[in-house]
Amino acid sequence: MKNHNYITIGLALLGIIESYYIYNQPIARKGLELLFLIPLFFTVCISIYGSTILRYHKQGIGLKIYYSIVVVRYLIQPFLITLSEGKLNFRMPEAKAASYDIAVLIYGIELFIACIAIKKWFSIYIKKYRKKDISHRQLPLNSYGKRVLIVYFLFLLVRFNSWMPGLNILALKESVSKVAVVFDATIFNSIKIFIFILLLAEAKKYTRNKAGFQLYFGLGVIAAIFNFISYFGSNRSLIYETAIATITILIVSYPQLKTKILAILLPFAIVIMVLSYANKQFAEDNAGTLESGDSNVVVSNFIEEYANGLWTVARSYQASIGISAAKSNEALIKDFSDGLSGLSDLPGFKTLSNSLKELRSSSDVFKDSLKQRDDRGQMLSLSGGFLIIGGNLLGWPALILGNYIMIMLLVRMEAASKIVQDLYYKYMYIWMSILMGLVHCYCLQTIIFCWSKYILFYWLVLWVNRMGVLKRNKYRRADARVENLNYNWTAGSIV
Repeated sequence: MKNHNYITIGLALLGIIESYYIYNQPIARKGLELLFLIPLFFTVCISIYGSTILRYHKQGIGLKIYYSIVVVRYLIQPFLITLSEGKLNFRMPEAKAASYDIAVLIYGIELFIACIAIKKWFSIYIKKYRKKDISHRQLPLNSYGKRVLIVYFLFLLVRFNSWMPGLNILALKESVSKVAVVFDATIFNSIKIFIFILLLAEAKKYTRNKAGFQLYFGLGVIAAIFNFISYFGSNRSLIYETAIATITILIVSYPQLKTKILAILLPFAIVIMVLSYANKQFAEDNAGTLESGDSNVVVSNFIEEYANGLWTVARSYQASIGISAAKSNEALIKDFSDGLSGLSDLPGFKTLSNSLKELRSSSDVFKDSLKQRDDRGQMLSLSGGFLIIGGNLLGWPALILGNYIMIMLLVRMEAASKIVQDLYYKYMYIWMSILMGLVHCYCLQTIIFCWSKYILFYWLVLWVNRMGVLKRNKYRRADARVENLNYNWTAGSIV
């Protein structure tokens, strides 16, 4: 507790010092007269809530990531904007001065909402998950779950020639297809996760049998490496989240082997992360953003683009101004449609998706407002997206409620990842806590996409498997009641 108090005091003082420094510097960019308030928001929130919520990150990963991003957004970003004199690259057209004032206000709202939600819901979700059976034992993968996995496997087997050309395996295979692999990739991801976790669960059974443990754990490590070095497309989020989740569940399951696990897996994770970053960031359409010789400008712009920075929030807000109710409704529908695009190969979904092609998502509305050719919709901020889909009437309520629900989900996933003992569920909650920890690097559409692309069909197997467990338990209880009735009848007849 004392350490957390020292950290709280240190961070609060850092925020005050930085705020004073920025206030006394020339205004970095037109409209950023209130930039000094950003670190002050951080100081106020950490002074009020820090001693309580800082410790919640222990034994988890989602809140660690979220807290790190908060530091980047509220302390590092304002400092770098000041150092770089507010310069923007060619991909970032200037925002109106008034939009920056609103962006600063939104930053304050986001941080206070996050602190309130984390403090309120963390203990509630911890208590809730302690009551669940998956928090106390490993549920077996029964015939119900296995049947779904067999269907998945047969689907991939039939469509082998469709998805195999698009598969990337680090240092072993590169994609030779320009056609996007969508639903096949979702099913492929589900199967490889189950193989990895199945081997991990089997290793747990052989903790007293050295030969058996070494066999299954060794195979589990190989499956872990394959889990994050095999991927489709170039979505960095999915690659990073999978690598972090895979290493995290291995360390959580075998803390005594932490050093060995990191020594084996970390080099692969670093290579795959660096390559995925380089392939996209140094691609032809992005290379110009790195032409500046000033590293402060490059890093500052990177944060403003990818961490829901002030420019992104300001331009997102600007895109929402005066939006009609019809466009807001279209954006809401299209956000969910695009977010669930991983299902577009399923019967019915493709027809539905095609029927919505002409609609503009919140990301499209944002890009249209920039008036330049750019397809990186992830630059839309979370709060800006809520303002667009809420429209003039419901934009601000949607922003407040949306942020609150997102942080609730983060806390829920974090609590579950700590308490649940079933490895199949634990991996899912760890992965989701990482996704939600990055919530202020995404918009709603991207969050839905990542969930549907990687977790939805994995969860479906767990849900069917759980139904099988409950059904089996129901039959056992029924048989036990019948045996008890037979015993009572026999005993009565003897008397």
